[in-house]
Amino acid sequence: MTRDEMLADLRYARALAEEGRQAPLISGRYLVLFGGLLCVTYLAHWALSTGVIAAPPWSLGALWALFGFGAGIGCTIVYQRVRVLPGGSALGNRIDRAVWNAATLAIFATVVGCLLSGALQRDPSRADVIMAVVFGIYGLALMTTATITEKGWLKSFAYAAFAVSLLLWLVMAQPWAYLAASAAALCVLLTPGVIMIRAEPSTIV
Repeated sequence: MTRDEMLADLRYARALAEEGRQAPLISGRYLVLFGGLLCVTYLAHWALSTGVIAAPPWSLGALWALFGFGAGIGCTIVYQRVRVLPGGSALGNRIDRAVWNAATLAIFATVVGCLLSGALQRDPSRADVIMAVVFGIYGLALMTTATITEKGWLKSFAYAAFAVSLLLWLVMAQPWAYLAASAAALCVLLTPGVIMIRAEPSTIV
């Protein structure tokens, strides 16, 4: 192979990598799913915890169990739709999946750790920490995807998630913290998800 042929192959490989990195992201439906579920669940949590809706003490646990059930069913439905979209093997989408899979594990560890800590210390307020941590994780995931896939518009939502995380750390003991988190879920998850869905490739190529 001559030097010119090697350079041509390198240029071709680079072009393929750039094409894959800049392919449309196809994870928007997951963001819409969790943005919508969290918005409703945080709102209901605020209503239950502040007495706006009268309910027994176990209702908060039932609420989040229902959230988990809905998330599981929703993910199954979304996966069936996303798996047939072209571009799933593109570099950008593989990285996006890896980033959000890692974020999911970090969120799971946070939730389990806070709940177990609260149970052992007999302090249910430990669960309030979860919101502040997970919005920081959302920001990290969004920023990583935005940087690697060169989707600059996504960075504004990452910064918003970081700002929400900071706010929730400061006001987590306030009754309206869950109300703020409900609105934030629409902003940093559902909204970018809708934008991604609008840019999704057709299933017919």
